[in-house]
Amino acid sequence: MKILITGAAGFIGSHLYEKLKSNGHQVKGVDNFFHSCKHPSAKEVQYCDIRYYTNIEPLVKWSDVVFHLAAQIHVDRSITNPQETLDINVIGTMNVLEAVRKFKKKMVFASSSEVYGTAQFKKIFEQHPLDAQSPYAASKVAGDRLCKSYYDTYGTKVAILRNFNTFGPYQADDSYGGVIGIFTRKALLGKSLKVFGDGEQERDYIPVSDAIRGYEFCIEKELWGKPVNIGSGSVVKIKWLAEQIIKITNSKSKIIHVEPRPGEVRRLCADTHLAECLGFKIENNFNKELKKYVKWAKDSIL
Repeated sequence: MKILITGAAGFIGSHLYEKLKSNGHQVKGVDNFFHSCKHPSAKEVQYCDIRYYTNIEPLVKWSDVVFHLAAQIHVDRSITNPQETLDINVIGTMNVLEAVRKFKKKMVFASSSEVYGTAQFKKIFEQHPLDAQSPYAASKVAGDRLCKSYYDTYGTKVAILRNFNTFGPYQADDSYGGVIGIFTRKALLGKSLKVFGDGEQERDYIPVSDAIRGYEFCIEKELWGKPVNIGSGSVVKIKWLAEQIIKITNSKSKIIHVEPRPGEVRRLCADTHLAECLGFKIENNFNKELKKYVKWAKDSIL
């Protein structure tokens, strides 16, 4: 199968590229390299800016399936530069959709649990209200619903994957990274771990290996036009996470609390009933995978 991955130099995209290529597919990866990760597969990715339709059209034409992961994903950056975020995440997604529609290809869109906003129920099912709390989240809602509209209007074969928080090797650990990567790096270096607000924010984490299975699952089950949650169905609190990482790393780091972040969601927890009914279930244990990640990070950083 000929597969195109946008955002292939990013954290999840680079792992997906590696997995699909190892499965024998012909894979092309593209990215604008604004914040690429250090995964070895990122070196094989070519430049492309999805904000310009002429850039993406010939690549989609070549492919059989498009995994569209390219996005400006940083919440704080979306607050300071909302126009850039909307251009990439909305106009860029429309460009990919247009090419997919034109050439009658298949597509999986990387939506986000952020589209839901803070959980209004104990667990978030796919019909939960979409209540974006940041420009980033609003841009993902727009992309998510554009995909649904293309399915409804044109019959475009597009699946919508709402991924919950993901962690694993090669995730950025700088200011643009995930909190697990940031906390781990700080702890290994003996620096203070900064927790926004009271640290009672709750997140549903899955290892990147399970996230990759989710993308493959969407194609295998042909979930066209349907959003599907890929998460664990359980949560950890950010303060607890900081404490655990300090414990695992045997660090002398301290936890400091700072002002809450604007637009930050308080609780995200996936209702995984739909995915499980269709045959998908998280395979990996969070605590075990966290320890594995910390070991990987220690070998990479120190």
